[in-house]
Amino acid sequence: MATAPANIYPKFSIAHINPPTRFWAFPVLGGLIKILIMIPIFIELAVVGLYTLIITVFINSFVVLITGKYWRHCYNINTGLLKLGAKIHLYFIGLTNKYPGFSLDVSGFDLNFTYPSASNRYFAIPIFGGLARLVLLVPYFVYNAAISKGAFLGVIISSLWVLFKGRYPETSYEFASDALRLNISQTLYMNGISDKYPSFYISLDHATLKLLLIIFAVSTGGWGSTDSNTNRNSFINNNSDLQNINFTPSDNVLPNYGQQSTPASNPTTY
Repeated sequence: MATAPANIYPKFSIAHINPPTRFWAFPVLGGLIKILIMIPIFIELAVVGLYTLIITVFINSFVVLITGKYWRHCYNINTGLLKLGAKIHLYFIGLTNKYPGFSLDVSGFDLNFTYPSASNRYFAIPIFGGLARLVLLVPYFVYNAAISKGAFLGVIISSLWVLFKGRYPETSYEFASDALRLNISQTLYMNGISDKYPSFYISLDHATLKLLLIIFAVSTGGWGSTDSNTNRNSFINNNSDLQNINFTPSDNVLPNYGQQSTPASNPTTY
């Protein structure tokens, strides 16, 4: 997988899984079992997501307005929720065999955030700030939705490759990783953790295959959803609604594969 430019935020990387578990690649069955065993985590995600939404919208926005600083506790909870969402998403799509667990920290991959030294007060104005970010992100929503749909289709196809070949294709691994990072970047901007507009960068290795996946997925109406809790992300908690429309506890937590990445109250996410 190509190394992302140094200025890409957030920093995210995960080693290519080797070997993936074939059992999880069984069509429908593997995914359903994963969903069932993660129900306790989804409950935690919903509770923490709701709490995150409340403190981000009703407390942090005023903290930023008055001090020009992002409330540290709110930052920790938001980024923790994104990490939990990322773990859920990566486990669900088979990029890791490690059960997500309940921790708001990461293990098995790198996902690093930087606490903002200062936050834009204008974007913290109730209602106006969230709407302004939404409008600015419209092109990104369109782009992210197309990438997510293509990546999700790649994941579906890759499940058959894992089932019969016992390995995860490089193209899908790379595409799914980039899609998750885009989703998290969108959430960070929407929640005000970053005032830097999210990057459109994805690796151009295997560009032809990725383009074909995007075209096919988009032309057929989208394959599934990268969702927030599942996409939710992202997947990783749609922290996208958290800041006056940030990522709600379920909208960006899991990357949004196949779903229009529309902000929702979200905490985290991938």
